[in-house]
Amino acid sequence: MSDPLHVAADLRTQSPEHLWALSPESIYSSLAAKAAEEPIQGRLEPHIRAETIRTNDERDSDLVVSIHEWLLGELGLIENGDISLLGMVMLSSDEPQPFIRAVTVAKLQSAEMVLRSCSEIDENVPRRELDSLLADEWDETVLAPLLGSLGFMTIYPDSVDLDHERIDTSLSAQQTTSTETAVAEAYREVLSHAAKSADEACLEDLVQRLTGTVPRRQELGMTEIATLASTRVIIVNETDVEDAVRDQQQEYEDESDKVRSLLVPSTESDVERVELDQPVVFDDLSENVDLSADEWEAALTLVATVAAYPDLATFDVRFVTERWPSVTPYTLYQALSSVPGVECEVSGGLVEFETVPKTVDSETVRDEYTKHLVERYSDIQGRIDTLSRETVSLPPAPVATESMVAQDYESIDSGAIAPTYFTYTLVDPDALGEKKMDAYVGDSRGVGRERARLRRWHERRSSGLEPYTAMTDRLFSLGLERDMEDKVLRIMTPFDDDTFNEYVAQIRRLLEHGFELRLLTRHTKEPWEWRRLQRNLLSEIKEHRDRVTVRTYSRFKEHQRVTPDMDFLDLGEIGIHGKLQTVGASTEGAALLGSANFMENSYDWNPECGVYTERTQFVDAAIEFFDIVWDISAADEISIERLQEIPDHQLIPTYYS
Repeated sequence: MSDPLHVAADLRTQSPEHLWALSPESIYSSLAAKAAEEPIQGRLEPHIRAETIRTNDERDSDLVVSIHEWLLGELGLIENGDISLLGMVMLSSDEPQPFIRAVTVAKLQSAEMVLRSCSEIDENVPRRELDSLLADEWDETVLAPLLGSLGFMTIYPDSVDLDHERIDTSLSAQQTTSTETAVAEAYREVLSHAAKSADEACLEDLVQRLTGTVPRRQELGMTEIATLASTRVIIVNETDVEDAVRDQQQEYEDESDKVRSLLVPSTESDVERVELDQPVVFDDLSENVDLSADEWEAALTLVATVAAYPDLATFDVRFVTERWPSVTPYTLYQALSSVPGVECEVSGGLVEFETVPKTVDSETVRDEYTKHLVERYSDIQGRIDTLSRETVSLPPAPVATESMVAQDYESIDSGAIAPTYFTYTLVDPDALGEKKMDAYVGDSRGVGRERARLRRWHERRSSGLEPYTAMTDRLFSLGLERDMEDKVLRIMTPFDDDTFNEYVAQIRRLLEHGFELRLLTRHTKEPWEWRRLQRNLLSEIKEHRDRVTVRTYSRFKEHQRVTPDMDFLDLGEIGIHGKLQTVGASTEGAALLGSANFMENSYDWNPECGVYTERTQFVDAAIEFFDIVWDISAADEISIERLQEIPDHQLIPTYYS
């Protein structure tokens, strides 16, 4: 990708700010696509769908693919189309998200600088404080949204919520450790998945052959990952691995031959047993040379065993070092050389005795030694069989493909997947009742057939269709059923009639439960319309008038002084036309919007349509729209007291009177 800045600018979202459809999970999926030699877009589709649900938004999928391809290279997970050793480690992890965050901090110096500054802050910070840490346009457009996408922080227009645990964990990983150790540990992790049947010892031997370093027997940690990310990109050559497997198999076969010869020693022993003036005793020796008790015990036990069984003149050093872990081949040789009557050589993992004393005051371990050789021979044969059958497959198969998609979907807030209904009004014979429908049909056979057809339609309508009356009732009821933090009922309607009276009981109960009612309507209602609103709604909730606010919005296309005797239509009047209701905040409430006024015709007769939803993003957008109109209508807030005595002429908006 030639210009990540422009791509990031197109993918950048607002509130919260991040790169659309990019996450640690999606980065892993794009890397898995590379491993499987599949198009990235196919693996990203589930994440794109999840992001569409999460944000109620969309972006060009080509841009989403492009930013992922750029990031795979930027983080050193691939190079020239080949997956790196670091990338293979990611594929081998069942929880790669922390690794991806640590690698990002290691690879992007500006990321570490910003996060270190954030780590010194105990609480969350104002947005302007984060902005002060961003050095240039790249930091603002790419880095900050990337940190948001990776879960280090949640960036809002006015504030930033920091995830201190993720920040501290990733920064702690940026410690110095041996590069050789990190590379060896990474190879061990990768080979454990590429050669699954190999045991730990076999893996260690292969890693040592490939890297020259013996890996530690512990889980690959964040520090090793960050160290690996800080070094040059390492590309694993599959041919080199195959050669290492073949050479290691040959070494095991040579070792197998050696152990078999120790199990079946020659009956003709060349070892000479030397007669001494007195038996060799532990206490006599341990005072002469500065060696540990284990080293003396190992040496005397070995000498006593060979003296008793001369056919064991060639002895496996590994038996000694496993039985006495503190003993090394060198200290064993030191101890043996100090035993009277002993002449031997220690090399190639074997002790070859030429002479031993006849009498040694120590136990013998022939049976234990034989068991050791049998078990070792069996282990070696098992490794030979494993490597002979093993086909190394690189890069290793991704182990977390399904869980990454599942975790992405699990992170979707429940409010983002709430039901959305197509809301309608269409004459419903059963709801209106026989009396009204008889009057509606009269003597018309055509309208009679229409009634029958409408009844069948209502009986058979799909589950996605719900009447305005039912959804208005559901919206008001929601405020009573849920313990909402934002106790605000918003209603925008240019026209209203007695329909308000049908819902006034629910509105009153909401007010009794601490809700505030914000009503937005046209300013230029006729006096009789204001009186109807007063009669049907305001007079019914007068005991809660301190919780009711009425604002109006009417404007004219050309500013002028307006008097009550003017024809407002001729003046180019504009004003409230939308029909919208919301209850609660976006994360807990609902929104109902469409063509229906709060009137009988809109709720019972006219063909009307709209949408009811509890989806967080949709409700948030509805509230945002209502609130901006509410804010610019502040000049025309009408007190409940003023509506007690309504003048006989139209009210004039404040800015025109």
